Amino acid sequence: MKNKFEEKWEAFRAEIVRRGGNGDAVTAAMQEHYALYGEELYLWLASLYDKDIGGWYYSISGRDNEPFRPDIESTQQATNLMLVSGLIDDTQDLPERMREQIITFLKSLIDPDDGYIYHPQWGKEINDSRRGRDMSWAQCLSRQYRFSYPYPTALERLKARRAGEDMPSGSGEEVPHLKSRSAFLEYLEKCNWVTDAYYSGNLVAAQKPQIVAAGLVDTAIDFLNSKQDKASGLWGVQRGYMAINALLKISAFYTETGSVFPNAEGAVSSAIECLTCDEVCGTTCYQYNAWSSINHLRNNLKDLGGEEGKRSVERIDSILIATAEDTIRATTKKTATFKRQDGGFSYLPHCSTGFSQRMPVSIHQTVESDVNASVLASTGITRNVFSALDLEQVKVPFYDLSDRERYFKALKY
Repeated sequence: MKNKFEEKWEAFRAEIVRRGGNGDAVTAAMQEHYALYGEELYLWLASLYDKDIGGWYYSISGRDNEPFRPDIESTQQATNLMLVSGLIDDTQDLPERMREQIITFLKSLIDPDDGYIYHPQWGKEINDSRRGRDMSWAQCLSRQYRFSYPYPTALERLKARRAGEDMPSGSGEEVPHLKSRSAFLEYLEKCNWVTDAYYSGNLVAAQKPQIVAAGLVDTAIDFLNSKQDKASGLWGVQRGYMAINALLKISAFYTETGSVFPNAEGAVSSAIECLTCDEVCGTTCYQYNAWSSINHLRNNLKDLGGEEGKRSVERIDSILIATAEDTIRATTKKTATFKRQDGGFSYLPHCSTGFSQRMPVSIHQTVESDVNASVLASTGITRNVFSALDLEQVKVPFYDLSDRERYFKALKY
């Protein structure tokens, strides 16, 4: 049977050969990886959309049980899956009524008093990482769906306060640790950077837009530099996937804030080793995090590392292209562990988790797929593979126009 993307796969194979790799073997490995993503994935995604609310649920048990509701993170992740997989090229491709439903839902979540995002099922008693991530999703979705929120966002208020401008009351008062450099340093010092660098790094990464808006990026970078193990380029005493999980969060913060990552080549080597190691992936994030860390650090070296950084990228690229067949096959094997019968992927190897950033999103430990894991295990991981291998120009989509038509028919909007 002729592959519907045969010409694109041939371009992929040719680029691997041009780069000095085994074009046939790497292409075969990547095509086997793509076999994980059939129509069952997008049909499952379609089933999680709620036309009455205008957003996506985290999972089927979240959809079918109280008191769960759609949330902004699941909605942003569903949007990304549609865009990156080829289901849609732009949110404008979605039916107009559906776009209006989604925008209405998103606008309803912003609080007029402080400009943060809150959900009726969770209220305002949410942790810093949940608050920070939801603010990031709000910012991203407003660009993707081309709309403005009815009130100034918390980020706009933080920037205005920093500039001495008048803004509505409640301008970021819920995050006192961002009021000053000393308050922020005190907050960072209380985190556990020795045995739980992942959680600590996640706290920083999740609040990146707020840290930027508050003018505290340099403070964060200086602090992170002081805690890094210079020999390995990592944080804390843990090694293997747990160290790479922390690296993912921290490297993203460096790269996305345009900050030079020190000792990057050693950190990349650790991440590459994890791709084919025998360590079991505790969550669907683990293999994704390794690829994404490589991608972040490669970009950091290329864009911010000067001439020595570019030489480091050449050495890294040589290793990545030579080992591509093995790393892709290992990724397929590890990702398949999380595939579920309902169509997507679960966060844990045998079930989903009922919490996202410690907030309830579904019935805990149900054997089912969830949006977070499904995006990580599909478009998330493949996008990072293509990017880390410097193959974005020959990226192959999952789906074509016939899949789009089937997806739209499955949506009940």
